[in-house]
Amino acid sequence: MALKEDILRNFYKDGTKEWHWGKIILDVVFVLALLIVCIYGRNRKQKLDAERIKNHRYTIGITGKKHHGIKSSQPSVEFYYVVSYMQYNRNQTVGAQYEDNLISNGGRYYVEFSSKDPGNSVLLLGEPVPDAIQSCPDTGWINLPTYFVR
Repeated sequence: MALKEDILRNFYKDGTKEWHWGKIILDVVFVLALLIVCIYGRNRKQKLDAERIKNHRYTIGITGKKHHGIKSSQPSVEFYYVVSYMQYNRNQTVGAQYEDNLISNGGRYYVEFSSKDPGNSVLLLGEPVPDAIQSCPDTGWINLPTYFVR
């Protein structure tokens, strides 16, 4: 109950029980702007994911440095890949299930990208590239290549 009173006290004019409408309106506008930004970001990510899945292709990505940022408890890894002679550099968060087995600085993993926008990609950390596969087509594979050990 004290928390509610402390919060409400911030919206009163100093020393009175009269509402300070300027503060209330400013806070409402701030919260609405924050919600709009969050909804826009979520919708944009969903649209990019759907577009990548619809027009998916695969190539080989090479990992770079692994970072532990201050803002996130999960590390991220740099990686690059080449599509149609153009190099794309990206950074991706590493899930906890892949953190211990991640090969940074030269690890080879498949990358799923959109054929319409090759910059729209995701590193498939659960799919390391076998040593027997050394290269891929310039525009990538339509499906992940299958490799059988005999």
